[in-house]
Amino acid sequence: MKPRINFDVPIRAAMVPEYDWANTPEYVAAVRTFLAPGDRLDVIKPSELATAGDIDIAFCTALCGPSALAARLAPTRIPALAFQSYRGFHPYHAAFNREFEQRGGIRLPANTPAEITASVRAVRARKALAGLKLIVAGVKTSDDQPNPMRIFAAGARDRLGVEILIRDGDEIKERAAGYGDADADRELKRWYAEVLEGPGEMNEAHMRQVAKLYLAQRALLDETGAIGITPQDIGCFLVIANPVVMPNVSYAPLVADGFLVCEEADIEVLTTELLLYAGLGAHPTMSNIYYGYRDRFSALASHKDYTAEMEEADCLQCFADNHITAAHFSTSGVLPPNMMRESRYRVREALPSWPGQSMIASTPKLGPVVVARLSPDASAIHWVPGEADGLGTGDQYGWYRGRWFIRVPDARDFADRCLHQHYAIGPVPGNTDAFVTLCTKLLKLETCR
Repeated sequence: MKPRINFDVPIRAAMVPEYDWANTPEYVAAVRTFLAPGDRLDVIKPSELATAGDIDIAFCTALCGPSALAARLAPTRIPALAFQSYRGFHPYHAAFNREFEQRGGIRLPANTPAEITASVRAVRARKALAGLKLIVAGVKTSDDQPNPMRIFAAGARDRLGVEILIRDGDEIKERAAGYGDADADRELKRWYAEVLEGPGEMNEAHMRQVAKLYLAQRALLDETGAIGITPQDIGCFLVIANPVVMPNVSYAPLVADGFLVCEEADIEVLTTELLLYAGLGAHPTMSNIYYGYRDRFSALASHKDYTAEMEEADCLQCFADNHITAAHFSTSGVLPPNMMRESRYRVREALPSWPGQSMIASTPKLGPVVVARLSPDASAIHWVPGEADGLGTGDQYGWYRGRWFIRVPDARDFADRCLHQHYAIGPVPGNTDAFVTLCTKLLKLETCR
């Protein structure tokens, strides 16, 4: 997978000693250990903060008890942490930390060296988010009615610094119609060499249409400089008078190209994917979330045999063992290569729901994840840590055949706070500290209750 988003942007740090005795090469060197070679580090006196220019993070040193530095630093809104050259938290920091927060300062976690590292990473990610663009290609809406996409776009711009570009879903189809079969065949040749196992269960004419949809989306991304896209598959391609080929399979090469994607014009999930990527450092996916399709479902010969009583029992099982079910195949996006077991995607027909339509298929890797979704105005986020610890497979299960099971701390609490059937799911290669700091301290997102 080719990285498309660079979260390792250079930052400007300031070491702010309350007393001059801490302005030593040893202290400067200690701060430097948490910065990258391309970062700038300046030693700035408290009296110079107001005129020092843009600073991304402040390392406050020589703190001992109540401090005048808190009153100077808090109004600047510079994210800051109390720093001791040889450790993380020191009781000498306690009074500063408390006053700094009481005055509205942005205090970053710094109890251990690992927390300091995560805080710096979160600051870097926050800076990288500013100005990034995402595309939502939805269906036409009336100008005299509230438009949820525009409400979210305003919140994303104001709170996250992310620009949401709203396009008509028909634009993708119109752009796709401008490509010829030769264009599509060149793309398919590349896909079969690098991305897909082959046309799978679909014929070549169908795959040509998919390739043209890819070319249309890729052109839109390249022209705008956006790093992710979510078209309205259902209302623009499928549930219309004359259904046409859906773009699901086209998401696989887009993800392989390093772009973020998700389905059903769900800009809230696409933007949540971006936050997960920024905070966790790994390309995420999306999925439909269910409370069901567990042991009773797995024992069936066909999804048609699944009764309401079985579904209720499976739901109670989810509550009892604190699991949610994610159905990858169908309206659940595409696993990025770092989240899938295979080296290539498979193309399947979307039976039994949508004969003649194609969907991507792959097997999720198991391990720690974060499951998250932003609120409709981008002011809050619902997120929980989880562990993907089981899979449900089998072609007899129709479009639910790609199930995976995620253990969460409290399944009933998840149900109480759940915002939607779509959630972003990000793998956790290390810990969640940078993601939590990014969302709660720097972006000031509320936690959904």
